[in-house]
Amino acid sequence: MAKINHNNYLNTIAELFRDAKKKGISHLVSENVDFTGRFFKMNGAEMINFGTCGYLGLEMDPRLKQGVVDYVNHYGTQFSVSRSYLSSGPNIDLEVLLSKIYDDRLVLVSSSTSSGHISNIPSLVSDTDLIILDQQVHMSVQTAVQLARVKGTHVEMIRHSNLEMLEDKIKELRNKYDKIWYMADGVYSMYGDVAPMDDLLYLLDKYEALHLYIDDAHGMSWYGKNGTGYINSKVPIHDKIMLMTTMSKGFGVTGGIAIFPNEEMYRKVRIFGGPLIFSLPLTPPVIGAAIASAKIHLSDDIYRMQKELRENIDYCNQLISKTNLTIMSDPLTPIFFVGMGQPKVGFNMVKRLLNEGFFVNLAMFPAVSIRNTGIRFSISRQVNKNEIKEFVDAMDYHYPKVLEEEGKTREDINKAFKIKTATNAIIESKEQKIALSDFDIQEENTIEKINKEEWNKLLGENGSFDWDGLVSLEDVFKNNPKPEENWDFYYFIIRDKNKQPVLATFFTSSIVKDDLLALESVSIQIEEKRKSDPYYLTSKTLTMGSMLTEGYHYYIDHTHLKWKEALNLLLERVAKIQESINANTLLLRDFDKEDTELKELFLKDGFAPINMPNSNIIDNMKWNTPEELEGSISRWSKKNIRKDVFKYEHVFEIEYKKELTEEESEYYYNLYLNVGKRNRGFNMFDYPKDILKKLSKHPNWEFIILKLKPEFDSRPERKTVAVVWCYITKTHISPMIIGIDYNFNQKFNVYKQAMYQILKRARMLNLSKVYFGLSADFEKRKLGAKQIARVAYMQTKDNYNMEVIESMSAIESTRELLVVSG
Repeated sequence: MAKINHNNYLNTIAELFRDAKKKGISHLVSENVDFTGRFFKMNGAEMINFGTCGYLGLEMDPRLKQGVVDYVNHYGTQFSVSRSYLSSGPNIDLEVLLSKIYDDRLVLVSSSTSSGHISNIPSLVSDTDLIILDQQVHMSVQTAVQLARVKGTHVEMIRHSNLEMLEDKIKELRNKYDKIWYMADGVYSMYGDVAPMDDLLYLLDKYEALHLYIDDAHGMSWYGKNGTGYINSKVPIHDKIMLMTTMSKGFGVTGGIAIFPNEEMYRKVRIFGGPLIFSLPLTPPVIGAAIASAKIHLSDDIYRMQKELRENIDYCNQLISKTNLTIMSDPLTPIFFVGMGQPKVGFNMVKRLLNEGFFVNLAMFPAVSIRNTGIRFSISRQVNKNEIKEFVDAMDYHYPKVLEEEGKTREDINKAFKIKTATNAIIESKEQKIALSDFDIQEENTIEKINKEEWNKLLGENGSFDWDGLVSLEDVFKNNPKPEENWDFYYFIIRDKNKQPVLATFFTSSIVKDDLLALESVSIQIEEKRKSDPYYLTSKTLTMGSMLTEGYHYYIDHTHLKWKEALNLLLERVAKIQESINANTLLLRDFDKEDTELKELFLKDGFAPINMPNSNIIDNMKWNTPEELEGSISRWSKKNIRKDVFKYEHVFEIEYKKELTEEESEYYYNLYLNVGKRNRGFNMFDYPKDILKKLSKHPNWEFIILKLKPEFDSRPERKTVAVVWCYITKTHISPMIIGIDYNFNQKFNVYKQAMYQILKRARMLNLSKVYFGLSADFEKRKLGAKQIARVAYMQTKDNYNMEVIESMSAIESTRELLVVSG
């Protein structure tokens, strides 16, 4: 089987950021005018900066600026020598001062925090150690971990700050590894929450193998003795804690600082830390500013600055407590997070605040779950209390207006962030009430309650999900022994007040493997874990269509003036069902990739685009002979079909069956399993064991059976070498599943022959179209199939499984890159 064209996680992220940039809230550019830290100009307007990570405003301190000037004059603009050969005197001077800040502990500076992690982690963690990542640990840590993973270090991930899960992992794996490194942030960059250090210290003392690697970049300078940060203030020194922080936020300059608990760890990184060897050290002007900042941190000035910032933070918390804003952040830190729920709410709010002259950040996927989008802002020492009040008042004023404009309520936001409220009543927005007054919704849980003629008119020509096809699916996926084999069905027809259908579709809810579209190599790893934990990295999913159908699972009357309102009404209803059945994922599929109008609507409603495998369709079924088929395909395809298909056609016997015996059903099911075992490119749960028995009771299902003629099959009992499960209507054929005996596939090109026999059967029945299914694009193109790029749109309530899979995918991509490059 051919590999499926997999979705690229980065493409999904890029699509979302392109949309944010288009809306004017991301990748913005300030003007080339004097920057004060407190204000900047953008598009001709003056903005108050509530998006800075320079919490103390040290980047504008005259002493740091003078340090830049002095060191440029004395040492030039760079010191272009590797530290393996020669360290600059000023670089050593800076490390001496930083060591004093950290009570004479050993430190190393790097050109950035990211390069510091890349120096530290591969040097300190061996292939006999285990790394456990916190779900929300900074991406710079996760990037460095991939290099350790390439060496063979095993990596796991736990849900954010879930120490019960951490302890379970430690108990499970401590006897397999020398050390277990839990990697986390001191202060997390999105929600501003802090690492639970008291509980972590308890685990550190309880388990000898446990070590901590903490990135405290967002805790630096504004907190603790000498501004050493949140973690150092909680645990001044511990032999099993490796601390990394930054000079690029509160400290006022650029660069990273590694703080070592002992001489051995310092020595390893100093000698083996990659970027310390092959990258340039900090430049003289940066060192000049850093030395000036270090001296401030060693003076009483740092405490005055911390106090001033603390007053601003407390004042902001006090003001917010009197509003109805949904605050998700820790009041201790200068990082604030206001829950918005769906991206469209966040987009609207950011635009309004920018128009008022307040610069803030939108926290969005993948930093947070799509449905947990929020306004992330920071309080610095530079802004004054009047500006803070004006800003909070602006948020409080616009928040209800944004919710009403986007058809959302505070109840929706609270549900998105799992905040319990005094009432569980369903509150309808003004937009929802208007939509309900314009349409009638028919919602059913079985196709038998839907008018057959109407359904077939709307969706019957789109694949295997006409009225009768859905009756057969309902029959197959009920009363089965395993949870994943039982599906719930939801049918919708939305009609206008004239009873004209505007929209029709169906959904199924089922347990789905979250690596459905992951790299095949990743799915193979995950399947190993599923041998002992069958539901590892799986989620309850509400899917447009089903896991056994493909094609346009929807009807939309685009000529209707209010089709968008009808679609929004459907999405609102489906979201409520998702909530009621506790499905983590909502998946809308399969849409044309080029349909920009639907794409815009789904992106606005908080769905992330995912590239699906191409659909393969043949709709020029007018040939009657092999020669005529050759005339309808390219010269190159003609050559291949002669060599791979026609050459072997004479060795096969073909049979068409509607009903199967018990023995045939069992054997054909095993052939189907053969394909699944060899091809994890589209990774799904196996269908129920009695699926063939049930399908053969439904007249629209037919089985194309391929056997080798006796002279080509030396087995004592000739058996089927391939079977194709087809759904057939009056106009088209949909081959849904194939089973193959791979012992004969290579010798006789069994798979390619089966594809050709589908076409022959379609011509026998005078059918005009073949829905050729997903995957194997290359082979199907040879037979005249055209590929249609499909896209799905996804929302998840919880990103954890996705992030685990992406972490595994990243290492596979790194391995491939290393193989290609050397």
